[in-house]
Amino acid sequence: MSKKNNKAEDREKMAPEGQEVPVEESDLLDETVAKDSGSESAEETAEDSSAEEPELTPEELLARERDEFKEKWLRVVAELDNVRKRSARQLVDGRRFAQADILRSFLEVHDNFERALQSMKDAEDNGGNKGVREGVELIFQNFRRVLKDQGVEPIEALEQEFDPTFHEAVGQFEREGVEAGQVIEVVQQGFKMGDMVLRPSRVIISS
Repeated sequence: MSKKNNKAEDREKMAPEGQEVPVEESDLLDETVAKDSGSESAEETAEDSSAEEPELTPEELLARERDEFKEKWLRVVAELDNVRKRSARQLVDGRRFAQADILRSFLEVHDNFERALQSMKDAEDNGGNKGVREGVELIFQNFRRVLKDQGVEPIEALEQEFDPTFHEAVGQFEREGVEAGQVIEVVQQGFKMGDMVLRPSRVIISS
C-alpha cells in the first residue's frame, strides 16, 4: 500500500463520525504524479515496440516488392505450364481415342476377310477356283499391312495364361495335360494399338 493511501486512511480514522475528510493538496499532487508516470510508461512501451521494427529504406522496400512480384510471377508461369501440358496431353488422347474408334470399325472387315477365305478354302477343296482365293488373300495381306502401319497388332492369346486385360472368356472346360486358366482356343482374334485394347480376344480357357 502507498504512503498516500496510508495518510488518507489515518485522517479518516481520526475524523469524527459523519464529518467529511478534507482532501489535502499533497494527495492530489501524488495522484497527478502517478498518472503522469503511468502515461510515460505507456509511451515508452510504444516507443520500444516501434523501435523493434525499424523503418525500411526505399531501396529495401523496392527489393521486397521485387521479391514478392517475382514469386507471384513464377507461380503464374508454373500454372500456365501445367495448363499447356494438360491441354497437349488431352489433345493427344483425343486423337488416339478418335483413331481407335475408326480402327475398331475396320476390325469387322478383318473378320469378314477371314471368314471369306475360310469359305473359299472349303470350296476349293470341293473343286472351287483357286485363283479367286489367292486374289482375296493378297487383298487381305495388304489390308493387314495398313492396320499394322496404324499401330494395330493382334493380341497373343493361344496357349497363354488368361489375362482379363486382353482376353474375354466365353467358355471353359477341362482339357487333359493343360493347366487351369490357360487359353486353349481363340474364338475371335483381339487387337490392340500400343497399350490401348481395341478389342479383347474372345477365348475358351481350361478349367
